[in-house]
Amino acid sequence: MLSATVTAEYVDRNRVNVLVTGEDPFADDIVDGDPDGFADPDSYDFSIVHFTDTQYLSEGAVEQETPEERAVWASAYQGIVDWVVENAEERKVAYAAHTGDIIENNTRPPLDEPMRQQVIGEFEFSSEQQGVLDGAGIPNGVVAGNHDNQGGRETGPESLYNQYYGPDRYAAADDQWEQAEYGGPWREGDNQNHYDLFTAGGLDFVVVGLSYGVTKEEVDWANSVFQRFPDRNGILLTHDYVMPSTLPDGRDAALAAPDGAVLYNRVVAPNPNVFLVLAGHRHGVGTNVRPPVGEIGHGVVELLADYQFYTVSADRLGLTEIGGYQPDDQLQFGASFFRLLQFDVERSELIVDTYSPLLAEFGATEYDQDGRYNGTEDNMVLPVDLQTRTTTFQTDAIALYTPSEPIGEVTVPSGSTASVQWAGLTPGSTYAWIVTAHSPGGGVTASQPAVFTTADTRGRPGTWGPDAPLYPYFAPFEE
Repeated sequence: MLSATVTAEYVDRNRVNVLVTGEDPFADDIVDGDPDGFADPDSYDFSIVHFTDTQYLSEGAVEQETPEERAVWASAYQGIVDWVVENAEERKVAYAAHTGDIIENNTRPPLDEPMRQQVIGEFEFSSEQQGVLDGAGIPNGVVAGNHDNQGGRETGPESLYNQYYGPDRYAAADDQWEQAEYGGPWREGDNQNHYDLFTAGGLDFVVVGLSYGVTKEEVDWANSVFQRFPDRNGILLTHDYVMPSTLPDGRDAALAAPDGAVLYNRVVAPNPNVFLVLAGHRHGVGTNVRPPVGEIGHGVVELLADYQFYTVSADRLGLTEIGGYQPDDQLQFGASFFRLLQFDVERSELIVDTYSPLLAEFGATEYDQDGRYNGTEDNMVLPVDLQTRTTTFQTDAIALYTPSEPIGEVTVPSGSTASVQWAGLTPGSTYAWIVTAHSPGGGVTASQPAVFTTADTRGRPGTWGPDAPLYPYFAPFEE
């Protein structure tokens, strides 16, 4: 409730007119982030780490000729998990997600013995890296990509994937998890699809992971989990979901076929608690902010962040001497980049930052040899629809308007700037106005309130238009 004592000049026919404004975060759904650093931890409540498609790193850490060369590839993967462990407390990491293609060569049956040994070596290496997170008690989950499960053909408890990333591993790991628990596999012994629960920022979350080659049974299982926890904010991890964007800012990514279209229509849209989808597989970046989704209507953010094809020079990697590469040889080390997703619960905002510990650099744009993006795709602020967030209303300022009258009206060509001179203002007084713009068809396209104080007490102009900057000023409201 607002209460105040006002003088007669603000009373219009026994009524005081008060303008209340609010923000709809989905009305302006993207803002450029800081390209040179993470968000201040004091500005957000918790974070999630997302990385994916580490396949070339795992492969190189096993198959390169010398220990020195293998160590370079290994260091790119190690850099991510070590950074997470070292920064988990400061950066408020609540969960770490790997969305598949952990390794490179488990692609198609049958595997001859040399290739089987290569695949086992890659699984062992990647398992050791993910084990760094386990050992530090950081809640984490992975899904199988097409390079991990032979394109969706090698499934079930006996798969190589489950030998390294099976249910027993996570049932043991979650003994050290705080504010989180491993929910379980979709079927006994088969962790290619699983779910996790965690609490962060005063909110509860359910994470459902679906591996590559989604079937109807798996879709039904995922729905059953999201429906079992309707009061938890839902996150979907899957390998293949959206295509890389064709726009410089990474926006408006098309759904990938077949998994993406199936999952959107049959899992994301029907479940109002699903607010975030993380994926890999497709080489590039894609960002979608979809409000509303489904019959009930809920906002969903979809993020693709697969840097595996991005290249780094051999000289930068120190491989000109130990590996015999030419300085300008380009090697696929883009998977050394991960994303830190930082959540501000009060504002329902997601701050996305992209970083490579190997390169000590923010933003992967320059390493994309196709030159598709402009840098804003890797560092941005997005709205998120947190279903269990408690909405509050508070007043930090108030403006009371005397009876209003039109200041002026003007018609200008589309794309031009309209301006009106406001004459007869009293020096040292505070005024407010509302600008309403109409399209040629008569539809309202904008309505914007503003307040300013006239010139002689603040040295500010009393006009608005293309040459007159506006200086909003809201006086604090005191009861």
